Order: sequence, then C-alpha cells, then structure tokens
Amino acid sequence: MTDSTQHDIDHANAERLAALLQILVAATPEDEQAVPIDTLDGYMTALICGPVVLSPIAAMDALFGEDWAAPLDEQDATEEFMSVLMTRWNEISESLDPEALSADPEAMLLTPLITEFDEATKADLLKQGVLSEDQLSELPPPGLMWVEGFMQAVEDNEQAWYVHDSESEAGQMLDAMLMSVAAVAMPPGEQREAYIAEQYEPEDDIDQDVLLDDALFSAQDLRLFWLQPQDGQALS
Repeated sequence: MTDSTQHDIDHANAERLAALLQILVAATPEDEQAVPIDTLDGYMTALICGPVVLSPIAAMDALFGEDWAAPLDEQDATEEFMSVLMTRWNEISESLDPEALSADPEAMLLTPLITEFDEATKADLLKQGVLSEDQLSELPPPGLMWVEGFMQAVEDNEQAWYVHDSESEAGQMLDAMLMSVAAVAMPPGEQREAYIAEQYEPEDDIDQDVLLDDALFSAQDLRLFWLQPQDGQALS
C-alpha cells in the first residue's frame, strides 16, 4: 500500500477530524458503540464507490443519527468539522478517480484511514496504563473497522447495490468483489479458512495484510464497476 502513485493523506486534517470526532464519541450513550474514524472512512469510501450519488452528510446521519451535529454545535465546532470532513471526502474521491484507476488497474491508489496498533504502540499503551493486557489482546486487526464501515454503507443502500440477478455475470462479479472486502472482517475459523482455500493458491501465505490489500483493490474495482453501463441486467 505504498505505491508512489497514491495520493498523499493530509495527516494534519486527518488528526483534526479524529479529534473532533472525539466530541461525538464522548456524547455516545453508554449502551451504544462509539464510531471510530476508520468506520467513518470506510463508510464514505463505499458511498463514493457505489451506484448512488450521496454526500458525507449521509455517512454522518447513518453512523451517528440525524442529530449528530448537536454536540459539535455546543462547542461551536460544526463548521470546522464540516470543513475537515469535506477535505477527507474529496481526498477519497480524488484517489478513486476513474481515469487514473483505468489507466493503471494494478496500482493501489486508495489511501484509507486505518488505525494500526504495532508492537511499539501497544507497548506504550500498556506502559501508560491506557489499556490492560486483556484489552490489548482484543484490539481489532488492521482494516476491520474500516471494512465494517464500508459494508454497513452497502447494506444501508442495499436496494441500489443489489440490483443484479445473482446468477448473472454482473451479479457474480459484484458478489466476488464484496466478498473480498468482507473477508477482512472474517474471524479466524472455518469460514475464513474456506474462503482463503477457495480464492488463493495453497502455497500462498495469506494473512490479514494480504486480505486488506485485496479488499482495497476490490473497492477500486467497485468504483469502475458501477460506472459501466448495466445493459439491462438489473432485476425488474
């Protein structure tokens, strides 16, 4: 995921977006799960890749509820939040430029916001008392939260996404690409092992990073897929 043709992430903007999201996290009811930046980023990516034209506001409404701006309004932070959110939205859009994707299908152009807990970070969190040993073992693997956001966006807009007969060529292509994305979230076990056995050669060493790379390529392919004429293959 370090191809030189990738668009650079505005790290300062991403950090500010994460900081402002903490206002919403702090306002999340105790009985609800807070939404991390990875999930928001994955959700927005799916909206850009998908068959219907939506906006980042649609992602915020879906993930945080229609009153999501209230905690930001209380701190006069809504305008700044919308600015950094739109900057990130535009970054994703630019990285999924159809011309660039078509010109070099083998290039990884997508630059997702994915939190990675390397060993040094884990050691620091443990030393600082931020997380316990048990909590460290429960940290999500790379890409899981991003994929959860992506797939939630697909399901939230399923009437637009699942328009093809599942037996048609287009339907099978769509299913394969979405399965490639969803595979990142498969826990260790029979389902994951069966998927890897079916999709990869026996000698291939398939780990979470390989699945994530392939998921990102599938996201790029989905962007181009939905720009193709559908040739009447949609279900009536």
